[in-house]
Amino acid sequence: MSRVALKSLDTAVRRAETDSDIRWDIFKIQPGWVGVMASTEGICRLTLPQPGQAEALGQLKPPPGATRTDNLVSSLATKLESYFKGISTDFPFSLDLGGYTPFESLVFQACAQIPYGQTASYGQIARQIGYPKAARAVGQALHKNPVPLIVPCHRIIAGSGKTGGFNGGINIKCWLLTLEARKPSGL
Repeated sequence: MSRVALKSLDTAVRRAETDSDIRWDIFKIQPGWVGVMASTEGICRLTLPQPGQAEALGQLKPPPGATRTDNLVSSLATKLESYFKGISTDFPFSLDLGGYTPFESLVFQACAQIPYGQTASYGQIARQIGYPKAARAVGQALHKNPVPLIVPCHRIIAGSGKTGGFNGGINIKCWLLTLEARKPSGL
């Protein structure tokens, strides 16, 4: 599970433009290139695997003041390699996921608690965080998730068991759910 720190990504990005405390890296794992960005508080952005370095960099979008740091989080690369081999993997990293509304932060925290290979519905998450009628708002919050896989938004499905949406695309969501051997019904 992730330790979700409620620090401001917007603030972290602004700091990067003045004192360069945002670091980033791009690295190759199986099945592609991944970008990661971190503040002094924790990981604030992670890309899904991309076919090349340029695509990963385009998805990552480090701010102008950020510094590239080789092997920024080498243990993250190891964890991602295990994950993509189909091994149950947790991501015990501090995250810098502020700059979001209190509601969005609650959604991210609840989503981060879903174990590998399990799913929850948008409605279940809404009820869990105390907003039982906010299933659609949960989906909108997850659309903003800057650290997919660490905050495993692909594990959130529709109450009917269908896939629901995913910022990385439905095919990627289905692939990740299949990788975790929990393909939802109705696909």
